[in-house]
Order: sequence, then structure tokens, then C-alpha cells
Amino acid sequence: MKKSIYFAICLGSVVFGDSYALGHGYKFNDALNVGAYFSVDYAKGDSIDRLRVDDLAVLAYGNFLSNLSYLVEFEAAPFYVQDYKNDTSESNPQPHYERLYLNYTYSDAINLRLGKLITPIGYWNLEPINVLRDTSSNPLYSEAMFPKFVSGADLSGFIDQNNRLTYHVFLQATDDLDPDYINIRNDFFTGLALNYNINYETDIGASVDYYKTKDNRDVAMAQINAKYDGYPFSMQTEWAYNNIQNKNDDSDAYQFGGYLQGMYNFTMEHALVGRYEYFKDTQLHAELAEDNIGIIGYSYRPWYAVSLKGEYQIHSQSQRNRAFISFSVLF
Repeated sequence: MKKSIYFAICLGSVVFGDSYALGHGYKFNDALNVGAYFSVDYAKGDSIDRLRVDDLAVLAYGNFLSNLSYLVEFEAAPFYVQDYKNDTSESNPQPHYERLYLNYTYSDAINLRLGKLITPIGYWNLEPINVLRDTSSNPLYSEAMFPKFVSGADLSGFIDQNNRLTYHVFLQATDDLDPDYINIRNDFFTGLALNYNINYETDIGASVDYYKTKDNRDVAMAQINAKYDGYPFSMQTEWAYNNIQNKNDDSDAYQFGGYLQGMYNFTMEHALVGRYEYFKDTQLHAELAEDNIGIIGYSYRPWYAVSLKGEYQIHSQSQRNRAFISFSVLF
């Protein structure tokens, strides 16, 4: 009930605020900016025929002091699902804490973030809002290999004098702040991530991570990433390996997965996207354990904060082939 009240307050602030800019929300003062976003998508294939209001979210952020800031984000997802294949519908209007943290900046080398925050691994996970992504769908790597959020602390900053090498050290030693809104339930999660900016367009990174799931699995992860962000062409890739120990039956397993994605901009508004994914999980049943995925997509972004995207996915498990379109707005 309390989260519903907070959600309504934030939504009311968006409607009745003063100074507004699309994609940046309402700015009341330095201490309070309020925004919102939503996305709607439709998927059609042999195994799916679904319309979904995937995200409905509001957020508030600002600066208490020059070096002390905060962010609060509530999201209801999926807000509504109409399953035409099975002739069912489902709604989930209950908002959840997606992010809730304080951020203290001491220097370029020391920045401390406390609360529930995005796990600082790679690139894809750092863009939690659909409208800012190049495709509507998420790589399996980003959904199945590590928790998307950390409920704890993240210490970050630049290591070198040229501010090219960034570090993140994060730790979670409790359950998630909102355990109903996490992709992998865990009660311990820690890691070290490094990212090096080679030049204005290119950077590389890596991380080592460890977490304990609520269903009694210990997972050790090694991950790498690289990105070229130029115009009109950009490319990024992320790959990871998980060593999994199941304490319930003393068995071992592993996951390996990642993606390579490229995008070509015909103009600032129109772009063609291609992605290759590979994912293998030896914990799963044989027919689900491995998948090669090819994706071709189109992105139309008339403004920074408005996106219409379409794609077609071709899976090595052909029953999972599907078309996917989405419309999303950041207010």
C-alpha cells in the first residue's frame, strides 16, 4: 500500500509540475526532478501471440548538496499482458522499487552509491529503459547470467590521472530490497568491474563476480565487453562464463553466453540493427540448453525520448522464432 501511495505521488508530480522537457521530466528545483516512461510491445510467432504494456514507471532524482544526490524509481512491469494464443489476460499494477539509492561523490576516484542500484556490468544492463536501447528484446546473456540489481553498496571512480580507467566494486549481503522484482533471487552478490576508454569512440571492459542464489547455488562469473560507438556505425559485444555449484545435490554446471551487435544509422532518426547471440546452460533440459539467435531490426527515433522499433528473431530452436515490435516514450 505504501509503495502505491509513493507511485501515485510521483505520477501526480509529473502531471502538475512546472518546468518540463521531453525526456528530462519536470524540474522543480535542483533537489527534485520527476519523470516517467512506458513501453508497449507485441510479439508474434509459433509459440507466442502477445500484446504487453511492459513498463510503466515514474522516477524522481536530484541533488541535496553539490556532492550528494539521489534517485527513486518505481515500476510496474509487466503492467498488462494480453495473451491471444491462450486467450488470457493478466494485469500487474503493483509498483516495485526498481532503483532507490543515495550517491555521494568525494572525488573523481571515490564515488559511493548506497541502496538498490543497477549492477555495473557491461553495457546492456546499464540501460534499463526500453526507449534508450537499440532493440526491444534483451540478449539472453543479460537476463539469465547475473542479477540485474545490487541491493547494497557500489564504490566507483577513475583509477588513472587521465580519467580513462574506471572501476566498480560492489557488494550485496542481504536479500533484494524488493525481492518480487529481481531476475535472480540472491542473498549475496559481489564483484569487481573495470572499463578502459581507449579513445572517444572505443572502450573495453571486464568483470569478475560471485553470487549465491536463494535456491542454494554458488555462481562464479567472468565477463568481458567491448564497444565502438561511432557514426554512422556502432558495435558492441559482451560475453560471460558462469561456473555453477548446486549445493542441493552437490552437482556442477556452467553457463556460457553473449552477443555481438552492430547498428548502422541511415540518418539520426533511422537505423538498421543486427545481433548474434549464443547461450548455453547445462542446468537446463537438453532441448532448452542451447540456442543460437540471429536478430535483424529497425529503429525509428524521431526524438531522443521516443522510439519505435521492430525486429525478427531466428532461433536454432525454430519454435521460438518470432517478430517483435515496440513503442516506448521517456517523458
